[in-house]
Amino acid sequence: MRTRLRRLTTAAAASAFALVLAACSSSSSGTSDGKTTLTVVGFEGGGNEIADIPAINAAFEKAHPDIKVDYKYVANTEYDAYNNTRLAAGTAADVLMVNKNRLITWQQQGFLTDLSDQPWVKRMLPNLAPYTQVDGKTYDFVQQNIPIGLYANLDLLKKAGIKQVPRTWPELISDLKTLKSKNVGGLEIPNLKGWDAEQVSLALAANLIDPSWGSGYDKGTSTWAAGWSPVIDHLKQLLTSGLVDGKTMNGLDPFSQGVSQFAAGKWAFYVDGAWDLSHYQQSAKFDFTLNPFPGGAAGSKPKTFTFIGSGWSVNGASAHKTAAEQYIDFMSQPQQDSAYLKAESCFTTLTDVPSPKVTQSAPVAAAFAAGNTSPSQVEVPNYPNSEDKFTAQLNALFNNPSMDTEALLKQLDKDIPKTPSKK
Repeated sequence: MRTRLRRLTTAAAASAFALVLAACSSSSSGTSDGKTTLTVVGFEGGGNEIADIPAINAAFEKAHPDIKVDYKYVANTEYDAYNNTRLAAGTAADVLMVNKNRLITWQQQGFLTDLSDQPWVKRMLPNLAPYTQVDGKTYDFVQQNIPIGLYANLDLLKKAGIKQVPRTWPELISDLKTLKSKNVGGLEIPNLKGWDAEQVSLALAANLIDPSWGSGYDKGTSTWAAGWSPVIDHLKQLLTSGLVDGKTMNGLDPFSQGVSQFAAGKWAFYVDGAWDLSHYQQSAKFDFTLNPFPGGAAGSKPKTFTFIGSGWSVNGASAHKTAAEQYIDFMSQPQQDSAYLKAESCFTTLTDVPSPKVTQSAPVAAAFAAGNTSPSQVEVPNYPNSEDKFTAQLNALFNNPSMDTEALLKQLDKDIPKTPSKK
């Protein structure tokens, strides 16, 4: 027993020493070959979403021979836990991939560097400022302005006798009934943790809600109860009609099962982002298109919406802030940004970099170019957990589609406090 205890004690001491060494290495000024090691962490760059990041990192190292990039890919579902512990311990990466929720949370906790003086700030599209700033200061370079829409398996539609992708809500409902009658998978909404129901809701909102709703929320000029009834009622129509099985969908992970099932040809329709388009190009054995979601009334034109997704921030505790800022500026340059946009099939966030043209996403690109678009409404309010509160209610709705619409929306008004900017 004493021997075992001694071994355990020795092992614990060795582990503690290793942790100290790891912490020290994260703030070290260089490697044994004299290069600065820049640590970068992201929820893209691996899995199904490579985003051309390995090639961009290699190009950065070539352009900056004194810097070595140590890139860590962490799946989105594990990303918060991975970074929160390291941020608190002072051992987080120099460059952090963020989204709006993480941007607000980590900035409020004092973990991010003010990047307002960086050269790329003036090149950003003006309407993206709310997604890059906190209290009027810029903390990240948003690189992902990505369409989320209705993927359509054209082969399954043809098999069911459906000649074109639906463009209005009545057409979608009619097509789903046709598909169901022929035992063909209709609309997939894999909703583990509420993510895909949120995307469907935002796609509906682009068609049904005033685009200024989000910007008016913290000002007190808009509320959930007064604006979102059409969205929830449309969702309830899908769920109560049997066209979508909410309880089953609540058990499916959109990032794994959802993607793999659509790629395998099991569903005619799937609401997903353009970031998976290249994956479907490589793996799907059928013709498909990415389309604006048909949420409007008969005779209307479908609108797409863009999810303002991943961006890059600098860890305020980084010992390599200059190198970190160089990395982000490199990402913003036309050659690198174009490579990223092409890999992600997303629209540009910069005034001097054009959006890529992808055959399968031509329908959403046409809607965007025509102005038939609306950015993600739920990302605009300043309360950092607004999406979590929203998705929780959507999970509950999928489990119980008989929920009262007014009660659900009034609960959101209670759960998501208005948080005016301090600017």
